Amino acid sequence: MLLIACILSVPVTGMAAMPPILTAQQLQPGMIGTAETVVQGNEVESFNVKIIGVTDNGKGAARQIMAEAYGPVINDTNGVIHGMSGSPVYVNGYLIGAIARGIGSDTNPRVFYITPIEDMLKLWNLPDPKADEGSIKQVKINPLDRKEMLAKDEAKLEAIFKKKKDISDKMIIGTKPKINQEESSKMQFVDTTDWKKTYGYESTPNDVSVGIPLAVNGFYGAGMSFLKKELLPFNMYPYAASLGSGVSSNDDSPVGPADVIPGSSVGVALSYGDFSVGAVGTITAVDENRILAFGHPFTYKGNVNYFMTDASIVGTASGLVNGQKVSSFGKIIGRINQDRYSGVSGILGRYPSVVPMKVTVTDKQTGKQSVFATSIAYDEELLPNLAASVAYASLDRTIDSLSSGTANVKFAIRTNAVDNGEIDRSNMYYNSTDVGQFAVSELGQLLNIICTDTNRQYDVTGISIDMIFNEKRKTASIISVIPDKSVVHPGEVVNLKVILEPYRSPQEQILIPYTVPQNQASGNMTLEVRGGGLVPVVISPLQGLDLTPEENKSLSAADKIKGFLQTDKNNEIIVAAAVPAMISEKDQEKAIASALEMQKKLEADGQMGKKSFEPKENKAVTSYIIDNVVRINLNVKK
Repeated sequence: MLLIACILSVPVTGMAAMPPILTAQQLQPGMIGTAETVVQGNEVESFNVKIIGVTDNGKGAARQIMAEAYGPVINDTNGVIHGMSGSPVYVNGYLIGAIARGIGSDTNPRVFYITPIEDMLKLWNLPDPKADEGSIKQVKINPLDRKEMLAKDEAKLEAIFKKKKDISDKMIIGTKPKINQEESSKMQFVDTTDWKKTYGYESTPNDVSVGIPLAVNGFYGAGMSFLKKELLPFNMYPYAASLGSGVSSNDDSPVGPADVIPGSSVGVALSYGDFSVGAVGTITAVDENRILAFGHPFTYKGNVNYFMTDASIVGTASGLVNGQKVSSFGKIIGRINQDRYSGVSGILGRYPSVVPMKVTVTDKQTGKQSVFATSIAYDEELLPNLAASVAYASLDRTIDSLSSGTANVKFAIRTNAVDNGEIDRSNMYYNSTDVGQFAVSELGQLLNIICTDTNRQYDVTGISIDMIFNEKRKTASIISVIPDKSVVHPGEVVNLKVILEPYRSPQEQILIPYTVPQNQASGNMTLEVRGGGLVPVVISPLQGLDLTPEENKSLSAADKIKGFLQTDKNNEIIVAAAVPAMISEKDQEKAIASALEMQKKLEADGQMGKKSFEPKENKAVTSYIIDNVVRINLNVKK
């Protein structure tokens, strides 16, 4: 929830005032108006809109204005398309709302719903507790010629609102505007008395359940497939947008001035940089440093912390019944703070709490090294999935293949969830088809531990990852384990000579000392020598049995992280005393009863959770992923 925030040291542009409005109840079927949007570049264009009717979805439900679009722009786009959401709609100079959603994928693409402006205006009055989350410090940018930009904005706004010069800008929401006979005669009407029957009206617009389209930059091929899989649980569906994040080669600053007007394009981004994820829509209204946009929800998460960017439209792509704008994110111009059914709202010149992420990937075969930088807007639910996707896509873009290989991964997560402020973890992975999916798994798991803690909310102030990819298969099998003595005593050290056979390479030898536990019973002792990524054989008969008391399941994030970091690594050899496996049902029942009795005794003595006896375990780090298990026996004598 870091750190790059909040208030610019210079004023922002877009200091326009709200135009007068018409509410949904003041509209009549047949009214003719115009909508403003961008279909290419940054130039705002208009098309005609005919009001069909106003839906009433019952008490507490949002009303929708049904309308039909026509004109040259709509002929070119073959109807209302993705990206037009938020386009302001005016009737006789009055703002009535924003283009929000189509009727359905198999219906007339020129017929659509408008979200009433009176519903969208409520977003500006909602509480914004996320504005105070995380650490805040000033972000400075170079001063700009504000007068020139303000004059530019005012000229655009004057052209858009020229029809309302004689209309009072003090109109109160919910009251009928005073329109004289002359003004009334200028309004155009058509006969749409039976509009519900004519247009096959459905009482509830089907928009939230169909999924959230996301424009993305930087994700291609396998990286895009991985992102789709990670975002599927959130009902999000990414599609490829144009290249770049809006930072030109001669201007490396991602932060820019807010040169926005109603009808211009705006981006809402979950991540920004070499890998950008978000959506592009249209600005509905601007009032000083506040904006309204989209006319429908983005993630529908209420109070949020997302990037607001300007955006450029490369062009439009239309089909028989639907289409979309092909867009590119521009510079960061503010923060989106509300994401509700009626649309999104944001604040120009303020920036969200974010997690900066740096990924360095080295390809051992080609010698290529790539460094990627991305900032992820802090969202506890999405951060683990987005971070894992960025890491995977960085590997994919560097090695430019989807083949077998070995990956050495080292990462650091800066967070106040641990006392020293940083979680460090390294591991080694091999897969015969796609090693990247495994290489990013532990990053996602640790971030999930931090973000789902039930006791408190933690900051994540940065993520850095180093990945080294090798096309060679770096695995090895344990061929034999030879102890330097077969008869041992409690507390004595026995040296184990472990013979490894790496894949298609000469054998290697590792010497691992193992200390026999002081309280080891006399008789046969079984040692298990295995790869760190393998589940110990001895626990398999009791898998599924959970004897942990309920109160111990509410561990803090720090405790869970500590336990996670103690898990064995794939390139380690683990030597541990093995508890003899029980194969009969009778023996298992006996063991369970004994364990439950011991648990009750420990709870009564206040010892539950304290370590009483733990078999000794030795580890050795190798340059290979160890893929098997060997068991040997020692004779213990007192």
